Amino acid sequence: MDRDWEKHGLTASVQHQLWETLKHHPKGITVPEITKELGKQSEDSKVSTALEEDAHFFALADEKWCLAIYQPLRWGFAGTSKIAEDFIEALSLVPGAELMTCAARNKDRLPQAQEFAKKHGVRKAVSDYEELAKDADVDIVYVSNLHPAHRDTSILMMEHGKHVLCEKPLAVNASVTREMIAKAQETGLFFSAALWTRFFPATQMVRSLIESGKIGKVHHFHGDFICEMPEETERLYDPKLGGGGLLDIGIYPLSIASWVFGRQTPKVVSAMGMVHPRGVDNLGMVNLKYSQSEFASVTFAMCMASSPVEGTVHGTKGSIKLQNAMHCPTKISVELSEPAGEEPWVFDFPLPDRPESINHGSTDGFNFGGSLGFVYEAMGVHSAVICGKKQVEDVGRDEMIMLMEVADRIREQLGTSYPQDGPLQKLTAAMPSLTS
Repeated sequence: MDRDWEKHGLTASVQHQLWETLKHHPKGITVPEITKELGKQSEDSKVSTALEEDAHFFALADEKWCLAIYQPLRWGFAGTSKIAEDFIEALSLVPGAELMTCAARNKDRLPQAQEFAKKHGVRKAVSDYEELAKDADVDIVYVSNLHPAHRDTSILMMEHGKHVLCEKPLAVNASVTREMIAKAQETGLFFSAALWTRFFPATQMVRSLIESGKIGKVHHFHGDFICEMPEETERLYDPKLGGGGLLDIGIYPLSIASWVFGRQTPKVVSAMGMVHPRGVDNLGMVNLKYSQSEFASVTFAMCMASSPVEGTVHGTKGSIKLQNAMHCPTKISVELSEPAGEEPWVFDFPLPDRPESINHGSTDGFNFGGSLGFVYEAMGVHSAVICGKKQVEDVGRDEMIMLMEVADRIREQLGTSYPQDGPLQKLTAAMPSLTS
């Protein structure tokens, strides 16, 4: 991807030396190492500024400038949903991404897959997932079909040597999630949930502010995801399709609460809410207790008028608000208790330039708001696979199991279930209520 180095005042000779240096470090190099190798002390600050901007843009977990995104990685797509449309358009911004194959659910849906391929520049469409799994021209598969199909599709791909990026939730319950992760461990392949929120520069900055102690000791996180969803959207209201607000939107504030409190298993989970007549949750209010001084409260709903999707981290010295929106933030505000009366600090993280190829949907050319932000996740995953990693550091497998255990406990208390459920697993005996 071309970068506007001139805006940083870098001379052509320094730009040339910069790229020559980067080429000798295909798996990454830190900004101080680059400036040291360049030996251009007068240009150090400008080079650092340029690289740090790109390091945020690429959202690499190891904080290195990594040329891995320029190395070819051949992508396949299991599912031609609206979310797949948005992801593939953002993926096209990754320099090394090659869009190889998309698969229909079955041969009757091959025409839809062919139309998807034509629309998004994918080289070919195949008639089913098994054909995709056997495609020697594919390295990694993005799985975005219906929730209950994630297990079989992901395992099929891994059994045929494919890395997998699977849309959230990984599965409908913790038991199935464990099966998927066990297969990833058995095969030694990359496997991760597509929790795109973790990759946004704004999210990375919030984490840095928390870890630096800027807002003191964090005691509470609160997040709301309330979005009116029409009942005509069958997958959201059918238990057989993994419907309900919890797995579709509630997982976002729950996952943010998890990383705010260091991926701890909550000691207490307490939930109440409403169940739709068809048997899926359509409103939930959840309280989580991580320790005697660490709490989270989460609300999710798909049966009420939409409201701003925001999350707030509260500490002893101030607070941080994730905005525009919490699950794909492009803005944060930081309010400190001292000095008194000071205006909040506001940081904007605008999305990259929109590709001209996008012409579907109604939200800035995408089906869903903020979807250009998939580029951060795409670059992070692409880099991780090229560099031989089995997972992305910010989306750990143990945490994915824990989050699904929490979701199981919430559904148990709300009184909802899926056909795939056996007896729902209890997290601990100490979780019956917040009074524990």
